[in-house]
Amino acid sequence: MTDTKFIRAGRVISEFSKDADTVAIRQGKIAAVGKFEALRQERPDAPVESFPDAVITAGLIDGHAHPVWGLEMSRGADLSACETRADLIQALQQEAATLGSDDWVFGWGMLPTALETDEVTNDFITEALGADRYVYITMFDAHSALVSDPVLALAELSEPVSTVDGGGIVQRRDGSGLSGHVLEFSAIDLVLPVVPRPSVEFQANRLVELLTGMAEAGLTEAYVPDARPRDLVAILEHIEANGELPIRLRISPWCTPDMEAADVQRLVDQQGQGGRRWCFEGVKLFIDGTVDGGTAWLEEPDTYGECLSSFWHDPQKYAEHVRTLHLNGVATITHAIGDQGVRFVAETLAALPKNGVQHRIDHLEIVAEDVIEFIGENQLTVCVQPSHCTLFTHPEGADTWSKRLGAPRNQQGWKTRSFLQAGVVEALGSDWPVADYDPRGIIADAQLRYPHDRNTKPIHPEQALTAAEALRGYTGYVPRSVGRTGSTLQVGEPADLTVWARDPRDTDPVDLPKVEILATCVDGQFVVDTRKH
Repeated sequence: MTDTKFIRAGRVISEFSKDADTVAIRQGKIAAVGKFEALRQERPDAPVESFPDAVITAGLIDGHAHPVWGLEMSRGADLSACETRADLIQALQQEAATLGSDDWVFGWGMLPTALETDEVTNDFITEALGADRYVYITMFDAHSALVSDPVLALAELSEPVSTVDGGGIVQRRDGSGLSGHVLEFSAIDLVLPVVPRPSVEFQANRLVELLTGMAEAGLTEAYVPDARPRDLVAILEHIEANGELPIRLRISPWCTPDMEAADVQRLVDQQGQGGRRWCFEGVKLFIDGTVDGGTAWLEEPDTYGECLSSFWHDPQKYAEHVRTLHLNGVATITHAIGDQGVRFVAETLAALPKNGVQHRIDHLEIVAEDVIEFIGENQLTVCVQPSHCTLFTHPEGADTWSKRLGAPRNQQGWKTRSFLQAGVVEALGSDWPVADYDPRGIIADAQLRYPHDRNTKPIHPEQALTAAEALRGYTGYVPRSVGRTGSTLQVGEPADLTVWARDPRDTDPVDLPKVEILATCVDGQFVVDTRKH
């Protein structure tokens, strides 16, 4: 009996095999890619899984997503569609109506512009639900939260606090007390211990549901630049004790400014640990925060006079930790939003001794052209999120990001084409739950430079990617961005495949999000197979 099987379609997209229509799989690996008739002669008894007229690509990979932590953040009311203060109040009241009177009320995805004021405060929470309700809202960028006064009291926070990463427990501008705005992760960590969390089993079930949805959208893997959830390992082990993760997870824990040498060594020692479809690999660092929150590191101040510092009070400590990780063979991912932050990170990484370790910079929302060229010349890699441009910036500059930067700097962001022109390996990702995880929508937005489901002006259309470039950013360029191989349908790679009803390269980007994913395979096993529906 043969140990090989074929997956046959109308076409296979692979740079290593032209005019192919079939992938041969043996023991979870790609054994061959070519024409069905020729492969059939070599293995006449191999079973065939057929998808007539479909298109097979390498398995799609989200280069930057937070599926486990994202579920912790995306609890309760989805506030992302709220445009006004009245919308927020109504959404919170509707959520509270489904709960007991003593239950916490959660929300997520809230845009600060919906407050209709320049100051972020919890006043609307009190107006919506009274002064005694426990309320926790994750803001849209995941770098801050908005909590009610009872939550602050429960966490024993009554005075403003400044934290090591440039954020803190924010005071009202008039000095009358705390605003409820909890800015950046060190401040969030002062509140989280009092926030109730569900059981491991409940979280595991939600994660399987989420990852199944990702697989149904064509994803076979996600690169997860965090290990924040308190129950992370327990959740993953629970899933694998009772079944299988629908997609792979490459998890990179954080190296933070408060860490010392022994903490960094623990990150090194953690590398390679994991389960069947998840592992700890790589380390994530932050050099700055967000433009919207006033914590990005810019070369010049924003319109509020802010965004002038790194997360690290001594950025050289960042450089020391990165060097330690580098010399121990650990690839790093650094969150860098502002132009000065990107410049510092690029120069720091380029100065490391060459030892084959690949380091990546993520987000790069605003970056100088000379730095883009420098990144290319020094063979650094990047991961960007095209939908952050299309969803959170406005062509007329009405969004918080554009107002913070001010003209003309707010016309210098989201340079996806410039990276490719500089020869940079550019991976793509969603940053879920900040934006939707469906790669079809993100590949579409990368081409359109406006949201695929809205009729608005494009934002810097000269920075648009082609469909083929965007597809490469979701396949082979993701592992390459961290020094790995894979996702190119080359013989010997894991048999991770995505089967499309139509060729994404030849589809109008407006229609691309509606193209059906017929199947996804991980290790040659069908995770999704619509033929069985």
